[in-house]
Amino acid sequence: MNAQPMLYDFRSPNRFSREQFRALQMANETYARQMATILSTTLRVVAHCSLSRVSQTTYDEYTTALPNPSLLAVLDFNPLSGAGIFQLPMDIVMGVIDRLLGGPGTDQQPSRALSDIESGLIRKLVQRMIQELTYAYDSLAPLKASVTSLESDAQFLQLSSPSDPMVVADFDLRIGDQTATSTLCIPVQTVQPLLDTLNRKPELELTGAKAQAAAELKQRMTEVPVNVSVAFRPISLTSKEVLDLEVGDILPLRHSTKQPLTISADGVPVATAVPGSHGHRLACQIVTV
Repeated sequence: MNAQPMLYDFRSPNRFSREQFRALQMANETYARQMATILSTTLRVVAHCSLSRVSQTTYDEYTTALPNPSLLAVLDFNPLSGAGIFQLPMDIVMGVIDRLLGGPGTDQQPSRALSDIESGLIRKLVQRMIQELTYAYDSLAPLKASVTSLESDAQFLQLSSPSDPMVVADFDLRIGDQTATSTLCIPVQTVQPLLDTLNRKPELELTGAKAQAAAELKQRMTEVPVNVSVAFRPISLTSKEVLDLEVGDILPLRHSTKQPLTISADGVPVATAVPGSHGHRLACQIVTV
């Protein structure tokens, strides 16, 4: 998978929590790996697929941005309500069909709607890819994903109202020398109940030896030594200024006398304090936590 962070692009009023977003991101990352495996084994060519973004948009914005023509697989998520869309650019679809028929699958492919024979060939592969959603989303809830129909023009799809919020996952896809962006669009009303259950899962109640071990571990964790520092606000200097420092130079800290110092534990800010003394030693008094 790419090391780049996923874009957290959920808008109100249907904003997911960070925990919910992470669960959704992990499910789509699993699906990307499964897609790459299906494509590699079926086409006998090295295929890569990685999740590049998970975002929220409206149904109208999503369908308007789709290239025309595209391969649009209408999805059902039994027993969940709502229909989704799995989209593949038509040029890479034609390359896949070319490979299925024994061709080289070059990037010079026609961009048109599929014939009945081509639809039959690609439907079997897409169905296998969509079935992997069942495995990928199993961490959220049991569901059975399937393809109900294939389309090429989003204008003929009326799966939701234009303003309905949708969760869209973008996948960077590479098959041989061909690269493309594939998308998976699922209604928020379909995934929201799954993600809401994450906040309702009861904590596992430990008993017996496990409870005693957990209590001892918690107690030991409170005894772990931690490096604590009290610091002024950091300043920036050029490398020349640092190299020119001499004994006796005055270095302005630009830290207001009314501004408290920062207390950090292992580099993590945890409180603020004002400087003072305790007997013959320097000390600080906590003012905020």
